[in-house]
Amino acid sequence: MTSSVRTYFGASMLGALALLASCGQQDQGVVQGETGNPVIVLSEGACFGTCPIYDMTLRPDGSFTLYGERYVKETGVQEGTLGPDAWDQAIDALRSANFWSVEARQTPDTLQNCHTDAPTARVTWRTEDGREKTLTYDAGCGVRKMQNLIIALREALQFEDLVWTDREFPFDPGPPR
Repeated sequence: MTSSVRTYFGASMLGALALLASCGQQDQGVVQGETGNPVIVLSEGACFGTCPIYDMTLRPDGSFTLYGERYVKETGVQEGTLGPDAWDQAIDALRSANFWSVEARQTPDTLQNCHTDAPTARVTWRTEDGREKTLTYDAGCGVRKMQNLIIALREALQFEDLVWTDREFPFDPGPPR
């Protein structure tokens, strides 16, 4: 093996290892690891400030996996159990919001009069029969039905105990629409 081939092979291997390491903790336990199983996933992203950045997966038995990235009580992956009432409470919140009939993208590119720098929330619901939908909502768009859904899901997922407190990081919806 020539030195240029060894260098290329070594660089390729390092690149592959870096790629594998980069998808480590963040992908653990969230939807990718749950293919085919019923789950509810709430993910909240960055804002212009200190909004919590996390992904939380809830299963029908009340078990959860939480990946906290920034502005959360604990970073990294946590697992635990909230109990089956958490699943029922989350399902009730999704049904109250008419989740299956709501537009999947509620963001500045689909709605008017959204303010910038607000967090984006993603909600995924996969049922036992395999039906799945992901709703993306930008909090700066101020859709009251979506604000209420995120607040209800945070309550079902014990956001204040596991992620942070609403007093510290309220889901700033902006003006109602």
